[in-house]
Amino acid sequence: MRIQLSTEWVSGTIQPYGDTHDKQVTSIRKKIYDHRDSASHKQAVSIQHIAGGDELKAVIVENQKQHLDTTCKVFRTVYYIARKNRPFLDHAELIELQELNGVHTGRMLHSNVVAADIVSHIAVEMKRKLVKSIIEAKLPLSILIDESTSLSQKSCMIVYVRCSVSDTFEPVTCFLDLLELSGLDADALVAALIECLHANGLNDDILSVFWLGLATDGASVMLGKKAGVYMKLKQKFPNLIGWHCFNHRLELSVHDAVKACTELNHFKIFIDKLYTVYSVSPKNRRNLDRSAAAVGVELLKIGRVLDVRWVASSFRTVRAVWTSYPALFHHFSQAAVEGTDSKERSQFKGLAAKLSTSAFLLNLAVMCDALEELSELSESLQAESISLHKAHRLITRQVEVFVSRKTEGDSGI
Repeated sequence: MRIQLSTEWVSGTIQPYGDTHDKQVTSIRKKIYDHRDSASHKQAVSIQHIAGGDELKAVIVENQKQHLDTTCKVFRTVYYIARKNRPFLDHAELIELQELNGVHTGRMLHSNVVAADIVSHIAVEMKRKLVKSIIEAKLPLSILIDESTSLSQKSCMIVYVRCSVSDTFEPVTCFLDLLELSGLDADALVAALIECLHANGLNDDILSVFWLGLATDGASVMLGKKAGVYMKLKQKFPNLIGWHCFNHRLELSVHDAVKACTELNHFKIFIDKLYTVYSVSPKNRRNLDRSAAAVGVELLKIGRVLDVRWVASSFRTVRAVWTSYPALFHHFSQAAVEGTDSKERSQFKGLAAKLSTSAFLLNLAVMCDALEELSELSESLQAESISLHKAHRLITRQVEVFVSRKTEGDSGI
């Protein structure tokens, strides 16, 4: 009512009641004017504005954003450790280093145990995303499997998938899973493989349409014509094509050639003897280092030759003997004279005599040339971009090289 009267008085519709009333109205106007510019009024307006703008929600969102940012930094650090094959114990030290450089990484997720859990989480999410891309691409895929024994002496099977996630990209080979096996027969291997594919989102409907190839080694349990893994999967997926790994074929071919050529037995036994001499005796290794320094040659590690490893490993061993030949002969000759006992002196005297024969030198040179060619072929067949056409061309070319070298060698003699 007072406001209405004051408004009417201001508009001139009624006459003032007197000087007292005029003074009261003036006083009220002054108080209103002063209150408008007061701190309490401004604070009340600010509170009303904040209440209508979801300020609390914005603060929570900002805090969550900061927490997500620090978590991302920790995840990137752990991913670097996993990709560079570093121990999880480096995680805490890398976090400390980043904090010294001014990077805020939060106060949690800094232990090596948490780093292992983060790596497992990243691997699961990457695998889930990969399988999702494979399914959405609707392109053929192949599965590569191999059975082996772990360090804990447990039977396991490693599973790879080779596929394209788009028409514009070449096929790539990706690790899918590592399975612990309950048995080594074909039924157990098939059951474990199918369970693995189903667990990763590749059901029977998808596999029956897009599963094109199965690549394995040449073991009978894998490629047996009656009860092998491939034949059992072929009954369930008729479009499946089995394939014997090219590198395993190459290794089996080299193994058969070594068995057929009995003259290589003496060479292999001598190289294994060299491996034994220097792998079990640090003293012999130190003496060989001094001999290498004396004759000015570079030493390479001597391993085994023509065993279960890839042929490239055998080439590295033969090349190490070829490169270190002066140091080896110097060491053997010196040890044959300065040995601690007659047995040791006799051993190194025989090694020096064997090393200095022309037959051994010729065998060493031939093995070095042959294994170099086979090593390059093996590494080419392991390339990511290898295809059936390219692999066939490489193998054919290598056969022609060996035939040509044999012919030229015979004509030279």
